[in-house]
Amino acid sequence: MKARKSIFLALACFVMHFAAYEATAQEGGISAGLYSSPKGFGISLDYLAGADILNSYTVYADIYQMITDPDKDAGVKFVYLHYNRLTSVESEYARFDFFLGPGASTGYVRDYNHTNLGFILTADISFAIRACFKRNLDIELANDASLGFILGNSDGHTQLSIYNNGLLQAMIPSLKLMMRF
Repeated sequence: MKARKSIFLALACFVMHFAAYEATAQEGGISAGLYSSPKGFGISLDYLAGADILNSYTVYADIYQMITDPDKDAGVKFVYLHYNRLTSVESEYARFDFFLGPGASTGYVRDYNHTNLGFILTADISFAIRACFKRNLDIELANDASLGFILGNSDGHTQLSIYNNGLLQAMIPSLKLMMRF
């Protein structure tokens, strides 16, 4: 089980490295920082792929049910979002960008009413508000919903089912603190 987690984490790091390499070739900026939510915590890498396109890669520890049951193991989740800028509002100290976009996620996580971890594959949609300050600091508040499947063991049998947490946790916001480079 630990070997699967290590392979998944190495693959996620490779994808993030590829994204960083691609971002340097694009016009615009790249930002990296911390992801925090009641759903989990981790790291994020974002880059502007065009004037109104923001690509976001996030890897985080999924801590569902760990607060109520400390004997549970944390999962790991990788999320890719392709944001389109809806509009921008300028103020004296910051620019506020409003984004909406599709994405996808995968990982090894726990689902609602399941005792074991399982592999997920989902299609996502997200809405985000990003405050871009003049000192290379971005703060983003986002909500995202996921619709997909989880493959895991239940009562000794491998079972494919709908990933319930993707929709149940849709109203739980996330916060990112990012530094632009």
